[in-house]
Amino acid sequence: MTFAGVSLANGVDKEQPIVGVAVKQQVDSKSYLGKDWVLKSLHGKPVRLSDYQGHPVLLVFWATWCPYCKKLLPGISDLHEKYSTKGLKVIAVNIHEDWKPHVYWRNHGYQFEAVLEGDDVAKNYGVSGTPAVVFIEPTGNVIGVKSFSDPNHPLLEKFAQKYTKTH
Repeated sequence: MTFAGVSLANGVDKEQPIVGVAVKQQVDSKSYLGKDWVLKSLHGKPVRLSDYQGHPVLLVFWATWCPYCKKLLPGISDLHEKYSTKGLKVIAVNIHEDWKPHVYWRNHGYQFEAVLEGDDVAKNYGVSGTPAVVFIEPTGNVIGVKSFSDPNHPLLEKFAQKYTKTH
């Protein structure tokens, strides 16, 4: 399967069309397609995935010890800075942790949302390692799960451009 000419092979419904999908500005609260979850943020506040409905969402599964995450996260941060005002939501989901994600986040100055203890949520998407990126349409429909560390991976920009055009 391809999204904007780039393969989205990992964990994707092979029947789900990617290219040419209309973006909806408003999504009815009863039409959320995704599997909802709630995790605590770095500040101890609950973060619910369905609160982001109506927006394109990138879930980035990461850990403080992961060298590939250290490479990817600055690019995710740049993407967030460029597209957050246009509606893109980025949530970093910490998994397989053995250190202090609060300290890591503070030391790097990332401004996008981060949540803790996401191991069970990772299983929902078939994610077993880090880093992994889940691409979610504004309806909550997951259109791709990909594992890469390239901070400039073309899927990131193409996803953001496609789903923020109307925001």
